[in-house]
Amino acid sequence: MKKIMILAAVAALALTACAKFETEKVVENEPVAFGVYAGNAASKATYGDITTASLKTSEDGFGVFAYYTLNNAWTTSDKPNFMYNQQVKYNDSANTTLYPAKWEYSPLKYWPNGQNSTEVEAGTVNDKVSFFAYAPRIAVTAATGVPTTNVPAAGQGITAVSNNDAAGAPTVTFTVPSKPEEQIDLLWATPVKDQTKQTITGTIAFTFNHALAKLNVKVQAVVDAVDPTTSNLDANTKIILESLEVKAAGTKTGTLSLNDGSWSNKSGDTDITYNTSSFSSTTTLNGKTGFNVTETATALNTTTSPMIIPGTIASGDFIIIANYWVITEDAALKGSYSTVQNKIRKTSTAGITFAGGTSYEVLALLGLTNTSFTVTEVGAWTTGANQEVDLPQNNS
Repeated sequence: MKKIMILAAVAALALTACAKFETEKVVENEPVAFGVYAGNAASKATYGDITTASLKTSEDGFGVFAYYTLNNAWTTSDKPNFMYNQQVKYNDSANTTLYPAKWEYSPLKYWPNGQNSTEVEAGTVNDKVSFFAYAPRIAVTAATGVPTTNVPAAGQGITAVSNNDAAGAPTVTFTVPSKPEEQIDLLWATPVKDQTKQTITGTIAFTFNHALAKLNVKVQAVVDAVDPTTSNLDANTKIILESLEVKAAGTKTGTLSLNDGSWSNKSGDTDITYNTSSFSSTTTLNGKTGFNVTETATALNTTTSPMIIPGTIASGDFIIIANYWVITEDAALKGSYSTVQNKIRKTSTAGITFAGGTSYEVLALLGLTNTSFTVTEVGAWTTGANQEVDLPQNNS
């Protein structure tokens, strides 16, 4: 993973004017500023994989929770009293005269100056702020943590974050979307805890991690062979995949901790279906439309992939269901085609573990065997009994 950096701009220390100190220039009210150091911008990041670059062009940006804990280290009894689900977005037109970073948010927050300490001299105390973050950020009602907008649909994607009165590390509740083209790459940042007031050029490093497991679903025909590297499909035949369904038990809904990326409260079965609206390309033949399956393993969607909540799926609980047509051109038939529908269900025979931040290739092999003929034997002629037939005989 590429690192996402948070730049904390800090006010210069204001020293008391007395004989043993030199008076330094004071910079008042220096805000906490965010800066992400990454490559060139890419596409909007709501759907599909999020990269450091695409996060810069995302309309959503990332959300930050910050806890001000006075002179104490962060604990699970603390609440997000400094920032709550604060949206941070990149702005190319930002005023770089004041802030070298172009990540913006509002309202601005300022580093604590140690006002809660009994110390007389500024700079001799260590007030602490701890930061947590996730992406893509979603707007919520602060008192409940419930989203104000459903993305991609009601009950799917990020369905809640912990409310602004919840103690401990923030959490994100997530439900896997049902459409491959609407998958969301949920990220959590390794928390940066107990940060003290730094120099103006000081930085706080956020490393974002993928919270889900990604499935790259491919399909391939295996014709008259066990080895998928063979090529035997007749030129007059096409295989049209109408739909392919992926089912994974216990991976649909869960709660993600932004403290360590762990999942809890997991439930429900993921059920994602590819069809004509989610295939990268489609073919129509004899009235049937779908994905053209060849003897080369090909991704059903080259833009997005299904994502599931990590965990171990028991034997029999990971299922692939394929619905496809085998269509052969044959001028001798009425309509000129032979069209046969196939519905195949394959269940895993062993447990499968899917880890967060890991991409897995799921290859669906459609095995076809041609209808063949052979002659085993042409039976030998047998000799029957002689037969006499009375016919008129010639007279002498």
